[in-house]
Amino acid sequence: MSRSRNLGPSSIDSNREAIERDRLCCLAQRLRAAAEVLLDTLPERDPEPARDAAQLLPPLSAHVRTASPAELWLVLTAVVGAYPSPQDQAWARRAIEFAADRTDVELLLLEHARQAAAARTLPPMEMDVVSDAVVVEADFSARNDKQTGIQRVTRQVSALWSERHSLVLVAWAPGHAGHRRLTERETHRVLRHGEPWAGDDAAPTGLPRLCVPWRCTLVLAEVPPSAGAIPLSALAESSSSTVVAIGYDAIPVTSIDLRPLADATTFVRYLSMLKHARRIAAISVSSATEFQGFASALAAQGIAGPEVVEVSLATEVVRRESTAGGDRPLLLCLGSHEPHKNHLAVLHVAEALWRDGLDFELHFVGGPGWDVRAYDATVARLLRDGRPIVDHGVLPDEDMWSLTASATVTVFPSLHEGFGLPVAESLSCGTPVVTTDYGSTREIATAAGGCLLVDPRDDDELEAALRRVLTEPELLERLRAEARAYTPKSWRTYADELWDALVVEEAAR
Repeated sequence: MSRSRNLGPSSIDSNREAIERDRLCCLAQRLRAAAEVLLDTLPERDPEPARDAAQLLPPLSAHVRTASPAELWLVLTAVVGAYPSPQDQAWARRAIEFAADRTDVELLLLEHARQAAAARTLPPMEMDVVSDAVVVEADFSARNDKQTGIQRVTRQVSALWSERHSLVLVAWAPGHAGHRRLTERETHRVLRHGEPWAGDDAAPTGLPRLCVPWRCTLVLAEVPPSAGAIPLSALAESSSSTVVAIGYDAIPVTSIDLRPLADATTFVRYLSMLKHARRIAAISVSSATEFQGFASALAAQGIAGPEVVEVSLATEVVRRESTAGGDRPLLLCLGSHEPHKNHLAVLHVAEALWRDGLDFELHFVGGPGWDVRAYDATVARLLRDGRPIVDHGVLPDEDMWSLTASATVTVFPSLHEGFGLPVAESLSCGTPVVTTDYGSTREIATAAGGCLLVDPRDDDELEAALRRVLTEPELLERLRAEARAYTPKSWRTYADELWDALVVEEAAR
């Protein structure tokens, strides 16, 4: 029989005292880390944290009275133990301007730290200041094994960059207080995804530790978590570091009718930070057009906005031989079951073709989207009718590419894509594609061949294209020949071009 442990008043008081000791130790450590960057001379380290903090705060307070916005940003981070928000930055600048003397500044900073720690329930944290480095934020890819388009880009680019360049990989610290270095497990998940992990999965022990960039290039390899957007805004606008980003798409706002409302809220917060970024490397011409439109709109706020360049995404896959058996054609639909992927149209058109007597299998590869009720119900009905549908769910890349190489044609009539990686990867496997006649998918199809283009909103047009592929052997063979002749862009080439666009170009400024 288990017995609950009751903490008496003395135990609670002891625990509180331990937390306060940790806070004081962390404050002293953070102040010294900031002082080492900002001050010409430092007092000798005092082994007693309270005394050490007491001797470091006065010179830092004196320094910020005439400091640059970047130096103020660093001091606020050190005092609070978290990145400031734009509002924190503005408040501190104005309050310090009217402070009577250095002591007033000390009191202002300490009171601000007390209120911020209480409001955000921040744990005690130490901090390292990382100077003159390339810092890559890979929060989601570090914490999760999910491998869709954005995670594949983040992992491939990070792994290839790490072979030739020095990187600091970071995720978000507890409470989104700021960045932290990745654990060994997380680093393996980013740089060696898919390889067996033989290490320890136990959570790290000890106090969390911020990793604060100073005169760095911070690369946002993926869309940051919503709670990180506000502190990132101040970092991008006021710190000494430059923020650059890979631009994937603006689907959550441009196609808001096809996404959950929460996505739009998250993305708008992302844009509120991105307007202070220095450069965005969009993954396609279509994606660049979206981000350029956003950047142009910032003139209404008197903000220059980020420079937007296009660095077309890699399309390389490991070539697989077809494992197709039998004479029945196989139509393959790649991508998660999101409404904008248009899988309901694929199911409708497939049913029409089956009713006309055409014999083929329809396979899906991809995980569930945010609303799969209509998709699941339609698939269940068609299966009850005896239709040959297979939903493989999520497959490892190698298995997905083998299935793609075995397919007669890939069907990808998406309503909105930043790039349309399944189109390029299907062509890399030598498999023709029926896809959307606009945006990034049209870019790929026009450059590569091997595709039939359709209006994804016109079921009759999609049905006619699939009927042609299934009934016109000469057309199918021509499309296959074009697909086999396609030369994919390697991940190494993309990673090098991206480094030049985001890191080298920024360093040359």
